[in-house]
Amino acid sequence: MFEQELETLHHIVRNNTIGNGPSISMKSILESNIPNSVKSFFKSEIEWLLFQERRLETRSRRFNYDQEDIRMLQEQTDFLLVYHYVFTQEEFLHVCDKAVHFLFNYLCRPVWTLENFLFDEKNSLTRDELKIKFNYCSDYSYYRTIIERYLQTRNKTDVTREETVELLRKIDQEIIRENSAVEVARMTEPFFAFIQSIQLKIGGNAQRGVPPKALSYFFDDKQLPSVSDHILKLRDRGVTSIQYDELVSELKDVFLKKGSYLEKESVAAPHRDANGTHPETLVIPERDRLSIVAGLFRNDESAYSALLNGILQYQTWDEASLALDHYFTMNDIEPFSRDAILFINALQTTFTGKRS
Repeated sequence: MFEQELETLHHIVRNNTIGNGPSISMKSILESNIPNSVKSFFKSEIEWLLFQERRLETRSRRFNYDQEDIRMLQEQTDFLLVYHYVFTQEEFLHVCDKAVHFLFNYLCRPVWTLENFLFDEKNSLTRDELKIKFNYCSDYSYYRTIIERYLQTRNKTDVTREETVELLRKIDQEIIRENSAVEVARMTEPFFAFIQSIQLKIGGNAQRGVPPKALSYFFDDKQLPSVSDHILKLRDRGVTSIQYDELVSELKDVFLKKGSYLEKESVAAPHRDANGTHPETLVIPERDRLSIVAGLFRNDESAYSALLNGILQYQTWDEASLALDHYFTMNDIEPFSRDAILFINALQTTFTGKRS
């Protein structure tokens, strides 16, 4: 289905990093001109390797490894070990192949991929294991933010496969609960952006779009069979690819037939102003914005604007999510509520415009 895109991405990553060389350092990979999602995968692969080695170390209880300055020094040492790790050509190609296939699967079927990837053959994960595993996943980061906050607020040290899948499903359900064509379509933005960035390298355009079958997988993953069936009917009528604006139109058609509420707001993608910063608004339906202001800011528009303006000054979603998490903690806000999920999702979508 994405054979050409898979081959192209593999070619891009190899040509811009190791080429035909015998080895390459993680430092060089992180400084190379390849997608950030691929860099994250390579870095996480070595973080996971180091994590496994650390677990095998023998440590005497006579020494206080939890002392803050010792812990900070250990973290700095681990960072440098990862940063200067050297891949052989064979090892690099193996990880590259894993990264390429993982990213296509994750962007197409995030919940299914997370369930199988996070747990593999295990039935539970510790918080530390979950944290490293989520480092592989640079898109749809609201899953990570909400689940980690869930564990923190409940003071849980581990999480089961069944519990995690239930949480992932609930996050999706809360986002699409109002059955808005625009909201549902917006969930596919990282998928479209990733595919189109690769297709631009194939013939200089992204006119191929996304195959209907791939989108049917996406909406099956979201447990929206009516949407998936509608898209497969398009394929049966000869449609071979779908662009984002075409998807919005088709979803509106699905919802009209179901008699559901339709959004009238603009579906324009998030943009940045002439100074390179985000505007002080989110691409979000007005009724959801009002619900967020009421649920998270006690109907205080000024508090909402102040936090939003502050968060949008950050350059990366990682920085922004930390500020948002701090606000939730200080104001005793449940990050698993519908309003919190909508706010996290809207902000994360806005920040996708900053990635390379």
